[in-house]
Amino acid sequence: LKYIFEWVPLPNPMAAPPPGGSTVTSGTEDGVRRRPVPVHYDWHVAPSQEDDGPEDDDMVFEEEPPSKLTEYFGIFCDYVFWILLAYCASNLLLWVAEKAGIVSPQFEDWNPVRWWHTNPNGLQRELFDNATAHSATTAQFEGLKKWIEGGPGGWVSPKLMVADYMSEKGRYERRLEVNAPVDQDEVLVKLPLSHVLSSDFCKQDLTDSTIRQVVEAQKKNSETIDVSPWTWITLYMIAHSKKANAAGSTSRWRFDSLLRSEYVDAALSYMPIFWDDANLHWLNGTDLLNIHVLDVHAAIETEYHKLIYLVSSIETSIPIIEFKKWAMVVMSRGETVDLPDRENKTHTVPQLAIMPLIDLVDHHLPMPEKPLFTDDDLQQYQEKGSHTNISYNMDLAAVVLKARETLVSKTAVTVGYGVRSNADYLLYHGFTMPREWSDLTICTQYSMIELPLPPNLPSWKSRFLVHPYRFAVPACPNRKSTPHVVVGAARFLVATEEDVMQFEARAIEDPGLMEGKKPEKDEKFLHHGAREALSIVCETESQPPVCKTPLSLESERAAWDLIKSQTLSRVAQHVNGVDEDDRILAEDDVKGSLAVNQRHAVIVRREEKRTLQRWCAISVRTSNLLRSPEAVELIKVVRVPEDMKLGNDEPRVRPSYWSSLTEYTGNVEIPEECSRHLGVPVTPAA
Repeated sequence: LKYIFEWVPLPNPMAAPPPGGSTVTSGTEDGVRRRPVPVHYDWHVAPSQEDDGPEDDDMVFEEEPPSKLTEYFGIFCDYVFWILLAYCASNLLLWVAEKAGIVSPQFEDWNPVRWWHTNPNGLQRELFDNATAHSATTAQFEGLKKWIEGGPGGWVSPKLMVADYMSEKGRYERRLEVNAPVDQDEVLVKLPLSHVLSSDFCKQDLTDSTIRQVVEAQKKNSETIDVSPWTWITLYMIAHSKKANAAGSTSRWRFDSLLRSEYVDAALSYMPIFWDDANLHWLNGTDLLNIHVLDVHAAIETEYHKLIYLVSSIETSIPIIEFKKWAMVVMSRGETVDLPDRENKTHTVPQLAIMPLIDLVDHHLPMPEKPLFTDDDLQQYQEKGSHTNISYNMDLAAVVLKARETLVSKTAVTVGYGVRSNADYLLYHGFTMPREWSDLTICTQYSMIELPLPPNLPSWKSRFLVHPYRFAVPACPNRKSTPHVVVGAARFLVATEEDVMQFEARAIEDPGLMEGKKPEKDEKFLHHGAREALSIVCETESQPPVCKTPLSLESERAAWDLIKSQTLSRVAQHVNGVDEDDRILAEDDVKGSLAVNQRHAVIVRREEKRTLQRWCAISVRTSNLLRSPEAVELIKVVRVPEDMKLGNDEPRVRPSYWSSLTEYTGNVEIPEECSRHLGVPVTPAA
């Protein structure tokens, strides 16, 4: 603006002229007029005078113009303010849209760090040729024996030897054998406690700077960071393998002189965690690929990032791939054995440990003579099946390998790893048992079922549910192994407010309906809300929360319908059927067209499908049973006698139909809907 307006009082003609000598020639007496006053920027503030009068109030003072820096800073602050405001508004809109179900929340996909050998078959052949041409295995085995016998009380039987083998499919193996007959209970190895790599032993090895730094960082950290036992063994093996390689000799290698980096790569190439995409393709649709392999990746990477958090230099000194390799070596060759407690040497506790030379003992269990149905059958079979025994001897202060039966010359020294699923054998050890083994041990296997959270959970129930849960369900339920956890969780998910309130009222009148809880009838009962009633009739503090007792017939039907629906959904994710896998394996028996990993994958996925189909038959039959005319009687609860020993936290108060679940042994008819898979059309219901 060029002008501003100022209020100027008209001077009295009889008064003295105003300061500055200017006079006013126009105006009216006692009047005020408004006139424009030019504004310019060459004014200055004059110092005050002692004789300044009231007329000084009419003076105009100039404000100092803002600098360029001030202007730019103001513009920057404006930008920041509006950007933050827009960010907050957009997040608020997304949150509202997610709650309203308009959009779905997006999470960043996690992809594990992977490695695989580009030519594992060539590496197997190269290792076998080098071992047989230069007697390298014999020399390394003699060095390992010398190292063990150099310890206090260490001894290795002269009847032991290590032989090299190459299978028809090109897999190189080193096998521990006897070169002379061995009597029953004859000792083969005495491994001193000082040579056993337990987690406590490796953690106390302060000669390595990395282990020492991790121990010190744990002590100084304000929060407790637990490091897994196998992580300490992994760090120890990495540290001492580097020292041995730097020294150029195996004399300092305090582990297994037979286990060099090239042999590690060759052995790991048979484990799915180190397969390439072509081999993993054979596992599509299986829990092994979609769940278990990713779980192992996540477990190893979690431990690795814990170490980096404690000691940041580990990220550069130990690459994650190297850590993964040695971690899988520990998981594959480690054995849980009773060793002296660090705090009380007179007592032993189960500990994970690597036992050099003894860890060369391969897995072997004879083919069962009949199908294994119960846990008792399983235990008896495992006790009779192993050829050797590994145990800690307190008097000798050593781990002793002893023959449990007579061994003839050239017999492999083996031990039973236990009856486990082929998926477990393959994931941690890189081998599988024959498909006939799967058929005889199918009732000892478990399948995985996930129960999702309902989309519209009421507030009185949602606070107890953190996330969806996965459940292991038995292929053949028995007295000591029933699907009580998945059924209890399904009851909790489908329970309505009416179910909970009515069951609480019935439980007040009949406490025998519940196990371990006795709700009391008082004045507050009628004022209980659904949340309080739920905490009384169900186990809300457990994860997952479960209702151990059926709340009502309709609720029990809804629970089994949910389980059946999720089971059928899981069945449909397989890419082919059991018949197709049988055809592929039969053709490979004749032509040998499959590679080692491919055959293992087919055996694993076949066993997983058969296990899931048996559980599917159980869920379908039980769901139909609860809609029969006898359902009212079947839903009534009974109590298992106190003298009957139960395992796995099995409930003693259970519905009458529960006994029918244990009837699924032997051959079970598989419903047609339990055999569908991807590519098979689903016939709509009439």
